[in-house]
Amino acid sequence: MSAIKRMREYALYERVVMRILFAWLVLTATPARLSFYEIPAPNGIARLLNLHFLLDPQVYAFCRMLLVVALVLYVLRLMIWLALPLALFVNVAANAVTNSQGAIQHAYQIVSLVLLAQTAAHFYGVWLRRAGEARTLLEDQLIWWSQQTIVAVYFVAGITKLIVTKGLWIFQARMISVSMAKAAYQSFYDRLDRADLEQMLAMANFAATHGWIVVLIAGCGLALELGSPLALLNRGMAALFGCALFAFHLGLDHTMRLSF
Repeated sequence: MSAIKRMREYALYERVVMRILFAWLVLTATPARLSFYEIPAPNGIARLLNLHFLLDPQVYAFCRMLLVVALVLYVLRLMIWLALPLALFVNVAANAVTNSQGAIQHAYQIVSLVLLAQTAAHFYGVWLRRAGEARTLLEDQLIWWSQQTIVAVYFVAGITKLIVTKGLWIFQARMISVSMAKAAYQSFYDRLDRADLEQMLAMANFAATHGWIVVLIAGCGLALELGSPLALLNRGMAALFGCALFAFHLGLDHTMRLSF
């Protein structure tokens, strides 16, 4: 019960705002349509389940409708026992199909993990209620588990960078200009916007000729990831790290078109 005692309490309006924003995020993180005809390289739950039924546009449109209904129920705190698992399945299944086309993207996996954490937290909370815990702890527990999941994702990302590069991540980041140039041309072939291409190539050239700035930015990003557990200390630290990570991602989106 020690973890529950550390959980922070939130005002009703805070919980409502968080539910609305997270529901919007889940809807955004779930593909609006699946423009695929096959599942050539099954990934994730596509290895365990036959998800070909989602390739039917009418079936997937129905699943999207179910997702919207589930998210409305989630926002209203109605039938959470149904809303969370349903939203989780549609989100994970749709993204599994997307990631089963031979290339994997991880932009929204954190959203699926938070959905999974909230689903687990809800049913764990139901079990605690049977053991005599107060009903008011249920939603606070969902938030607390969500926060821990977000922190874990960033912390593991930081540790992985250090392990894979044998501690040289910051210095190897000097080569990021190559990735920026590749992202520039990929964006150009998608949008055919020459002005945008020239702007992104200028940024890539700047990164190539100012390696110390790249090292500084990479170091700040790594520090945020490794220091993310501090966000669990109190609301002030959570707000500080949240704003810092948000700003960092905006920077990545602007320079490399990595919008996650």
